[in-house]
Amino acid sequence: MIDNVTNALQVAVLLFCIIVSVIRAAARKSRTWIVLAFFFGCWWMGDVYWLSCLFFFDSVPKISVVSDLNWYASYIFLYLLLRQVAPPDGNRRSLPLIGPAFTMAMAVFYMQWGEYINNLIYASLLGLVMYAVIRRLMEQRRYEKPKALCILILVFCLIEYGLWTTSCYFQAESLSNPYYWFDLLLTASFPFFLIATKKAVSE
Repeated sequence: MIDNVTNALQVAVLLFCIIVSVIRAAARKSRTWIVLAFFFGCWWMGDVYWLSCLFFFDSVPKISVVSDLNWYASYIFLYLLLRQVAPPDGNRRSLPLIGPAFTMAMAVFYMQWGEYINNLIYASLLGLVMYAVIRRLMEQRRYEKPKALCILILVFCLIEYGLWTTSCYFQAESLSNPYYWFDLLLTASFPFFLIATKKAVSE
């Protein structure tokens, strides 16, 4: 029951974010808002499929790759959003590699419970996003306007890892389960992308 409620809440919040992004994209003829709308839209489609399986079949999807493909696409659009509002400079640094190193280490850890290929794909996509974010946070003067968006994306990725890690150890369907706390945090983070993106593209 709690799974249905938290997933339904996330679907509703994402639908609101999609509508706002599309309206802003149409009003401003902005590629940035279109990319953000695709980020929300792909995540929304993954959630809708997952929720429909919980609602109609009272079980997690037997073909979870349908949701995974949509969530993969969301991370790609998140990376494209970052490139759109904060184009990379030519400087290469080694410190941002802690992002991919962290995601790969976590992928190996999650392989105790999940599929190898799925974990590697998530690690690669999130590693790319975290690498790009850390690079930009290291160049605060150059990326002052999109700084809030960069921080939000990094927090978003860490919430995802909190969600996945708690799901490995806690299965009780109760609000005392920290998995649901991270799920609610994830849901609450989506509207902040609207605020942070608006700040990043403001004149």
